[in-house]
Amino acid sequence: MLLRDIIRRDVKISIRRSTDVLTGLIFFLLIALIFPLAAGTEKDLLLKMVGPVMLISALLASMMSIQNIFKPDYINGSLEQMMITTNSFSALIAVKIMMFWIIFSMPLILIASFIASAYYVTGFSIFTVVLTLVLSTLSLVNLSAFAASLTLAIRNPGALISLIVIPLSLPIIIFGSKAIEYSILSMDNSGPLYFLTGMMFFTCSLGPLVTASAIKISID
Repeated sequence: MLLRDIIRRDVKISIRRSTDVLTGLIFFLLIALIFPLAAGTEKDLLLKMVGPVMLISALLASMMSIQNIFKPDYINGSLEQMMITTNSFSALIAVKIMMFWIIFSMPLILIASFIASAYYVTGFSIFTVVLTLVLSTLSLVNLSAFAASLTLAIRNPGALISLIVIPLSLPIIIFGSKAIEYSILSMDNSGPLYFLTGMMFFTCSLGPLVTASAIKISID
């Protein structure tokens, strides 16, 4: 199975299952917008909340669909076919993870700037929110994919995936929140952004290898 075949196949599946994408997007919107509605015009409170709320909303929205990233291929035998192809299995898994990020996380990032304005975020800080979400979601998707591979043989792995992903994602949420907070306060946020960038490269490079190994163990 070639890389372009996986890309074409995942795009077709996402079109047929567009309700999953819309469900994650609506879930993200509901969580992110409920706080401005509840807090009213408390500007200082909303500016402190915007970082954690955006990151946690993105994490929960992605976890709603991450259990299906490998499950259909596991059921119909496509994962076993990927393992015996001449292509690197970890490279194929990396493509599937990236396609999941493009299909499920990119729409959330595209509307993040509009949601941030509801929290009174303006100017360059909106760009920081978007950049933080890009770096954070790339790491979170790889962590979630690893959790999904560990629970591949379990019928309803949602709760177990949450127990695995949430503790691992805490440093990303904390540093991502600080990056947004420092930007709003006009402070130097290079430290948190460097950490998020390092985590992004670490998870994107090592994540597919570990996930591929976990899938092989689950299949065997």
